[in-house]
Amino acid sequence: MWRWVTRGLSIGCLLAFFPSLVFAEDFIGRIDTPLEGERVSGMVVIKGFALDTVDISRVDLYVDDQFQFPANINIPRIDVIQSYPDWAGIQTKQPGFQVGFTSNRFPNGAHTIAVRAVLQDGRAIEVGRRAVVIDNSVNQPPFGSIDIPDTSGTFNASGSFPVTGWANDVDGVARIDVLADNLVLQAAAYGDPRPDVGNAFPDLPAAQFSGFVAFIDSTRLTGGIHNLTVRVTDRLGLSRIIGQRTIQVFNTTANLRPFGYLDEPLRDATLYGTCNNPPETCNVSPCRPTQVPATPNRHLTPVRGWALDLGTRSDTGRVAYVELMIDGTRVLSTDDCQFSAATGTYVNCYGIPRFDVSRYYPTYPDAPRAGYVFSLDVGRLITDYHYPVGSHTMKIRVGDQEQTFGEIPGTSGIPVFFTCQSDQQDFASLGYIDFPNKQDFVKGTVTFSGWAIDENGGVSTVEIRVDGVLAGMALYGLVRTDVAAAYPTVVNSLASGWRFNFDTTQLSDSKHRLTVEVLDNRGHRNIIGSVDFYTDNPK
Repeated sequence: MWRWVTRGLSIGCLLAFFPSLVFAEDFIGRIDTPLEGERVSGMVVIKGFALDTVDISRVDLYVDDQFQFPANINIPRIDVIQSYPDWAGIQTKQPGFQVGFTSNRFPNGAHTIAVRAVLQDGRAIEVGRRAVVIDNSVNQPPFGSIDIPDTSGTFNASGSFPVTGWANDVDGVARIDVLADNLVLQAAAYGDPRPDVGNAFPDLPAAQFSGFVAFIDSTRLTGGIHNLTVRVTDRLGLSRIIGQRTIQVFNTTANLRPFGYLDEPLRDATLYGTCNNPPETCNVSPCRPTQVPATPNRHLTPVRGWALDLGTRSDTGRVAYVELMIDGTRVLSTDDCQFSAATGTYVNCYGIPRFDVSRYYPTYPDAPRAGYVFSLDVGRLITDYHYPVGSHTMKIRVGDQEQTFGEIPGTSGIPVFFTCQSDQQDFASLGYIDFPNKQDFVKGTVTFSGWAIDENGGVSTVEIRVDGVLAGMALYGLVRTDVAAAYPTVVNSLASGWRFNFDTTQLSDSKHRLTVEVLDNRGHRNIIGSVDFYTDNPK
């Protein structure tokens, strides 16, 4: 009884404050922005929410009663969930919607904006209507949103933490600054793919690549509560604060662990070695896998990535060592960094230049030289150290000068498969997936791309699988001068590129896995790697 009384009181209060709320049987919704009679310019952003006991199929935008675009729906709205705690199934719904249009497609003056929700049972209900005044002479400030940290409460920060979101402006975004307590901490990297934002603002092509990210060094802040804001400036010099968050900094030596990324090999990759050569000799006892082989005809697998560390105010925060772990056991370490005459490069070393890392982590001590590289002799592990042919786990362990360590890409590592050249009298194919990158968001028809080579059999086909299902054969033979430079002795390495067009609308809007398998001209197959990605297509 009291639940229905309190619901009636809540709805009565909402009606008093929000007369534009729409009720139709079990439907409730509202347009939050723009306001009635508001003067608008540039990108006109329409936000709101819509709820019904029947699922909502789509939300459509109309200007002057003419259909424009479907809105981006299923946006979390914590405020709506808190306002309607007894609404059926509200905890599992994401009732928010967002869409926009460029005002310069319409003449100056009065116009009408309407939003209609279409339910799965076929009903169409008008969520709301606004009268606005378009003034194209006004320079609109940038607009956007902060995704991480979210709005759920005070964000606990330690070490390195991300600030991510998106920002747009019809005149173009010049820079994005992250501020703490009104002082600039660092600039954000801008231009990451955001298909969800592109869906919401189809009038603005730049919205497709409007994501930003800044990895903040929290050790530059004192422990305690701070106000974090993101300021966006457009190319005409106009700025706007697009969001603010409250963060609480906790920094101790124990929670300032090293972190980083494993670029190569990819998960599920087949790694092969030369197993028919006699055991290697070395001048130390006992002989360890960390010794670089002197025999030039052994096959070596490169393991590459980057690692960083932060310290408290009492130390600078530096990476002390990096180790390659196979099945939980150290097999290579940067303590054995040296120049290899067999490869003509430094191997088992930390401090390789990584300017891509310094772009995202500009204030971190080791950022310009954050790269590591190992030269893994799989054949030697199998023949000399009795690692079995088959599946193994690979990960990277990074330690700092304070004796704290972290594991990349996590404690579980990635699965890889060991095999011998002598087992099949053929070299396994090599390759890489350039796009998508790990955790990329994609929409519509995308082009998967990469490269593949085979040292003695030659590549016959490159097969594309999504979630384990064969999607088709990639176009193979594209020019790749970078691969030819890295593998000059491999026949056809110059024509080793592949690409595959894939319609992501046939997938659900969720996480998926792309796996690339190569068939060589001798009939042998092996997987060159897998990458996880997300789809986000217009509803």
